[in-house]
Amino acid sequence: MTAPSTDNPSSTPSEPSSDNPTLAIEGVGNRSTAGWIGILLILCLLSEEVAYAFNLVTPALPSMAGSFETSNIAWVSTLFTLSGAISAPLIGKLADRDGKKKWLLIATACMAAGSLIVAIAPTFSVVLVGRTVEGLGLAIVPITYSLMRDIFPKRMLAMAVSMTTAGIGVTTITGPVIAGVLIDNFGFRGVFFALALFPILLGALVMLVVPESPIRVKTSIDWIGGILLGLSIALLLYGIGEGGTWGWTSWKTLLCAIAAVAIFIGWARYEKRIENPLIDIAVLRGRAVVTTLVAQFTGQAVIVLQFVLLSFIVQTPIALGVTYGLGESASYMARLTTPAGVATVAMGLLVGIIAERRGARLPNWIGFALMAIGSVSLALSHKEFWPILLGYLVYAFGAGLISAAIPNLVIAAAPVRLQAVTASTVNVVGSVGSAVAVQIGFAILALNIATVADGTPIYAGIGYTTVYFVAAGLAIVGLAATLLMPHGRKPQSVEALT
Repeated sequence: MTAPSTDNPSSTPSEPSSDNPTLAIEGVGNRSTAGWIGILLILCLLSEEVAYAFNLVTPALPSMAGSFETSNIAWVSTLFTLSGAISAPLIGKLADRDGKKKWLLIATACMAAGSLIVAIAPTFSVVLVGRTVEGLGLAIVPITYSLMRDIFPKRMLAMAVSMTTAGIGVTTITGPVIAGVLIDNFGFRGVFFALALFPILLGALVMLVVPESPIRVKTSIDWIGGILLGLSIALLLYGIGEGGTWGWTSWKTLLCAIAAVAIFIGWARYEKRIENPLIDIAVLRGRAVVTTLVAQFTGQAVIVLQFVLLSFIVQTPIALGVTYGLGESASYMARLTTPAGVATVAMGLLVGIIAERRGARLPNWIGFALMAIGSVSLALSHKEFWPILLGYLVYAFGAGLISAAIPNLVIAAAPVRLQAVTASTVNVVGSVGSAVAVQIGFAILALNIATVADGTPIYAGIGYTTVYFVAAGLAIVGLAATLLMPHGRKPQSVEALT
């Protein structure tokens, strides 16, 4: 069992007491509204760093593959998301125990250090080490939300969370623009130097301005569970990534799969026996939670596949004899991603209205349907600008709907006492979905190499067609899971009370 406590045992109007660690009415400390807005701005910008670590890096993948002459570029994304998926729940518990501001600063330092390692990396192996360290910074977002809950005045909390979420969404518009400028002028290393500098500056502001949460929770940390789950997923992804080279029925591929399954089963049994597991297996029971997890897994898988594929299609030279490729710079991507980003943010805002009137299930299944249609459209035509823009826009409308609908479905799927652990589990599953999708996508592309230019594989058009159809299939699975959901059918305010 967990027992909350505070650093300051005395109870004042501005701080929660140790016996009742609830949100203070006027927040922690005596601050004006302008002061709280300043703190909100700092935390919002810091949360955007996590989104930029994906939105800035993905357009840089073709450049990185060429610079290091590697066909294993998928691991740049995979290790980042895998590291974050496993570490975020552990860091979250450490933050509850030791102080949220303290661990927010540690996660920020990991993001800066990992980015700097990649920026100066002499070899691809060092790049992968840096991205693994950088992935520890994915805990920034959940810790930020928890810290806001503990320190902000009640009257400002909803606005603070909404503004932070909206700020993260805006990075889908600004990220590719910034990435294009950095890559075209400074190469991929410019991206990572920027990703290192940004958290250093914001971390200093957090240290000076943002108050620490007075709430502490006595809890144990499930290190063994984290190691077992991480090892299981890593073996699975490694087998997928190397399956095309080894052969899908080779003993190496099969050994990775068998070992991954065996370790996962051992992890699940271990989690059932301990008091404070990394993921509460009991949460996974019931159709509501299971279907929500499937929707999160498939949704995040499609989102990451779409962005990664677009980066390579835009920047592949036309003169290499393949049946696709716009042969444009990284900056050119903004012509496609900016309208798509606007569509994503707009749909996210629309979900709030729909969920309040009809429930979150409706926008979620519409979103998956649009993602499937957009993926099929891109599978059939990804050779010219306008068909690519049309297909990507249709997908983006769907992505905006599901990205905003799934958090609402989590609220409807689990009782109040299980909200935090369910949300944590959903985040882990989404990160794993992203990692698995990238590995599968590049494994398929690796089976369809048209030529090699300067040590970098150039994939055949049929490879992209196949991966887009895989994305469409994943979206259809997400659609089916949504239609099977027993929850999300009532107005959100009504369902949250049941």
